Amino acid sequence: MKKLFRKIVSGVLLSALLFTAASCAAKNEGAKESNDTGSVTNTETVSYKATLTAQKIAAFPDAFVSGMNQYGWNTAANLYSGKNLAISPASLTLAILMTRTGAVGATADEMKKALSLSSLSDEDILSSCKQLMWRANTNGMEAANSIWMQKDYSFADAFIQSCTDHFMADAFAVNFLTDAPAATNAINKWASDKTHGKIPEMNPDPLPDDTRLVLINALYFLGDWEIPFTAANSFDEVFHGTTEDSTVKFMHDKRKMLYSETPAYQMISLPFKGAEGKADSPYSMAFILPSKGQDIAALMNDLSSKGFSSFAADLSKEKVQLSLPKYEFTFDASMVKTMQSLGMKLAFDGEKAQFDGMTEAANDLYITDILHKCYIRVDEKGAEAAAVTEVMVGETAAPVEDNLKNFTADRPFLFAIYDETDNTVLFLGAVGQL
Repeated sequence: MKKLFRKIVSGVLLSALLFTAASCAAKNEGAKESNDTGSVTNTETVSYKATLTAQKIAAFPDAFVSGMNQYGWNTAANLYSGKNLAISPASLTLAILMTRTGAVGATADEMKKALSLSSLSDEDILSSCKQLMWRANTNGMEAANSIWMQKDYSFADAFIQSCTDHFMADAFAVNFLTDAPAATNAINKWASDKTHGKIPEMNPDPLPDDTRLVLINALYFLGDWEIPFTAANSFDEVFHGTTEDSTVKFMHDKRKMLYSETPAYQMISLPFKGAEGKADSPYSMAFILPSKGQDIAALMNDLSSKGFSSFAADLSKEKVQLSLPKYEFTFDASMVKTMQSLGMKLAFDGEKAQFDGMTEAANDLYITDILHKCYIRVDEKGAEAAAVTEVMVGETAAPVEDNLKNFTADRPFLFAIYDETDNTVLFLGAVGQL
């Protein structure tokens, strides 16, 4: 029977992929040094700063890429209501996998299945997460994880070490019990620092004083389009949204770019500029426009079943007359019902959830909510996007030329920010209404 006293564990993933007009800042190669020393145990009050050890960047196992991408499009299809949508499958995956390191039995199995990673061993998953953390600290991208533990609470050393080793997490001891406002302020400052001020206040109110653990991942990217749009070529056009037409600013250009076309959709991919000192960037942004009369949700389901990589494989250089709207919006949602629909049910059940790995003993912990919030902006110089996911665990019209393709995104379309190394999708969404 569950204890009457409710011990709360708040698990938070903060992920911000930020694309701006500024030049990309190159990351130092090699190991990133710790700012503090000392081992991490469940009784120490010192902080521990993770060391990122250089790794050779190679393609992830196919099952990891296809699983995370499939999970992302499944989630998008579940959440899409005809309005604007933006999520980060990489962020959600890291948040849930980090929480999963403390899960056991059927609870852990369901979490892996919901993420479409059942074919991978736990060792392969943790190895991929470790490489993802390193890869996301190169080529102009920055990633960081942290765990914030209640001072003197009996968290298992093995759980803490898994977070610091495989997720390269910083670890901090704080006192939610007697000074929740100070603990919350420290978390907010860490999040703000890691996102360069783009997420200045993750928690506007102090966390409850019965919080026992907060887990955070921050993902940050700074970059420009490899070929920016000319502002003078931007002018108003009509966007035919799902509910009404609207007049918005469209960007225009005519150039060679990666392009594909089928009876169901058109697709283009625009690369980002390489970080300082690098010729190019592995990151690109795809725009997928359903053919007139085609359902956008059906296209999401096709991306889930056939795989984003199969769509990207059809791209080839073509001369394209491009008309793309500028847009900016924020999307937020609770992920509980979505995750339950994907098969992750026990983790939300106060009577049946098993997070014994967090304490190496039976406990009363379960996930109370998973909150996700994303911001996206696309303009002539680049794109800006930010995503926040919080996992809470508790108890109980130009002239036509020959061979010129026309891509006019004047109706609902999809977008995806991805890594060309293996087509890992980091961020995706739909523009339904402007």
